[in-house]
Amino acid sequence: MRLILMTLLALATAAAISAQTTIGLRAGYGQSGLRSGETFDVVTEQTGWVAAPSLGVFAELPLSDLITLRPGLEYNRRGTSVGLTQGVELFGVRLPVGARARTTFDYLEVPLLVRLSLPTDGTVRPYALVGPSVGYALSGKLRTSARALLDFTLSTTDINLEAINYERLHLGLVAGAGVRADLGPASALFLEARYEHGLTQPYNVPLLRDGVGFQGWNLGAGVSFAL
Repeated sequence: MRLILMTLLALATAAAISAQTTIGLRAGYGQSGLRSGETFDVVTEQTGWVAAPSLGVFAELPLSDLITLRPGLEYNRRGTSVGLTQGVELFGVRLPVGARARTTFDYLEVPLLVRLSLPTDGTVRPYALVGPSVGYALSGKLRTSARALLDFTLSTTDINLEAINYERLHLGLVAGAGVRADLGPASALFLEARYEHGLTQPYNVPLLRDGVGFQGWNLGAGVSFAL
């Protein structure tokens, strides 16, 4: 991972010196959940997904007509939800039987992506994205709810990340695909879908015997402008 990051940073520096830079804004929405190994052992009813919005800015540094580096700075949310079939304590909070616990963590993220455009003669060009992402956890919340015709909130608690020894540094791999439409010589619109696979284990979940991390998908759209 360190070699990948150093290589991408070196390429980005070279591209910025030799090529025209494009900046852009991206907004997205998706779902985040847990991923684990083969010994996944849930003693609760189920784990589920939580909403995962994102917002960020990026730069596009072309290396050729088909290959572009796309480093960025983003806000991302990750987490999971779980239905409780027994009373447990999670992050210092006692959770009742029958409640649903929803944990979310907000991250400041630096994706270092490579965009591979497919050759085409038109103004609309499909592309693929791949690369690593490095993030830092800013805060976390634990929300419990119960269902009686409709879900209603029982409590919302800020999570002390230091107290639970939460691993704030997040490393992940991102892959995706999208389509880009030129609006003119200096601007473009795009729509893309991304999948992220977390490589780090942020915390030990008392309900799970296996090591866990995050995974998720995100559908985003945005606009870019040439400088």
